[in-house]
Amino acid sequence: MNIADEPKFKRLIPFIISFAFFMEALDTTIINTAIPAMAHTLQVNPVDLKIALISYLLSLAVFIPISGWVADKIGAKRILIIALSIFSIASLWCGFSHSLLELVVARTLQGLGGAMMMPVGRLILVRTFARTELITTMSRVVIVGALGVMLGPVLGGLITHYFSWHWIFWVNIPVGLFTIFLAGLLLPSYPSKKMPPLDKLGFVLFGSSLAGLTLGLSIFSESGEHTNIAICILLIAVSLLIFYSLHSYRKKHPIVKVELFRQRTFQVAVLGNLFSRLGFGGIPFLLPLLFQIALGYPAQVSGLLLAPIALGILLIKSMTLRLMRLLGYKKLLVINTFLVGLGLCSFTLITKTTPLYVIAFLTFVYGFLTSTQYSGMNSLAYIDISEDHLGDATSIMSTLQQLSQSFGVAVGALLLRYFSHATNSFILTISVFHHTFIALGVITLFSVFIFIRLKPHDGDQMIYGIVRPH
Repeated sequence: MNIADEPKFKRLIPFIISFAFFMEALDTTIINTAIPAMAHTLQVNPVDLKIALISYLLSLAVFIPISGWVADKIGAKRILIIALSIFSIASLWCGFSHSLLELVVARTLQGLGGAMMMPVGRLILVRTFARTELITTMSRVVIVGALGVMLGPVLGGLITHYFSWHWIFWVNIPVGLFTIFLAGLLLPSYPSKKMPPLDKLGFVLFGSSLAGLTLGLSIFSESGEHTNIAICILLIAVSLLIFYSLHSYRKKHPIVKVELFRQRTFQVAVLGNLFSRLGFGGIPFLLPLLFQIALGYPAQVSGLLLAPIALGILLIKSMTLRLMRLLGYKKLLVINTFLVGLGLCSFTLITKTTPLYVIAFLTFVYGFLTSTQYSGMNSLAYIDISEDHLGDATSIMSTLQQLSQSFGVAVGALLLRYFSHATNSFILTISVFHHTFIALGVITLFSVFIFIRLKPHDGDQMIYGIVRPH
């Protein structure tokens, strides 16, 4: 009998997947604070290092869509261990890079590992645990990943200041090796499946369109100097996406199964994820700018003011399932989305005279509410998905989350630019941030109308284990 089949070891599986999620989430943000030091060592302009950030995101966007097919073809456990190994080796290479080109190649390889870790780890969870256990299990893993996003800038600054930028990559090595060891020992051995041939043209069209969207949005997030280039890239990406849609309808086994979107709950989960994250997805990008540029706080104070977000995320962990059972999916997501929108608007209370404890409380509330939102939206996607389509669903959701992260940052950056231009000051004042937070709050409030499409008893089988009487 597989050791992972024993209940006491089964409980460790989310712990293992959490390590993989934490590594990937941490790596997307930890590099930001080390850019000046890296630019000095590599003897390049700091702006040029953005290509190292973009290359990682592009690699994620291209390879996530085929992760479900690869996991089913070869086996989820085997692919996760391979992905962890690639990610760890690439991290080692990143730290030893002596040129920008070498760093970009290493980051691209690292993105390949990350692209397989996220969806395959999620696939292992949905195949190991019953639907009734999925909400609590996934919320634990997502929380750890969210902590990685929040802690990245803080740890990056500390590591760069007290050690060297090389260690922001090398810290992944012991974590990766430990996770590989646990995965080999404790994860169930899922059998491979007989899969149809890979849709190579679909992979090229869909992967290229996602890469184009990611690249275009990344350029938009910088400055207005290359807006025309970004628009051209986005138009090409949308065109490729349209071509893929036409191709997929003629293909028996496409890369992305469009028919999954006919499931109402899956459709609501996808659209709700995308549009609500347009509002609050860019807040981790905006708050450090507000604290350091508009309020003039030093980096360490800015980092401490972001720490309550992690506290809010941790506090809600034990309450998620109880809230689900109290309210149900529809009420929870409608009410919580509304509260998240109000929470974003509450950041307009922050001024130069606002006490630090008030700012910390507001960031705590943001962490509390968004963690609830993630738990509800992410588990909603699997309510009506059959066992045969779990791999396809996890690939779609992982791709969506990667794209929505870029969308959220891009929307925040565009709003900052618009409001700074509207005031003719071209300076990121507190007023500019206030207008941006209100706009993002309104965008989030509009996403309530997506979750209204849910029915009162949607997800009851996942929450209670039985279908409640209507």
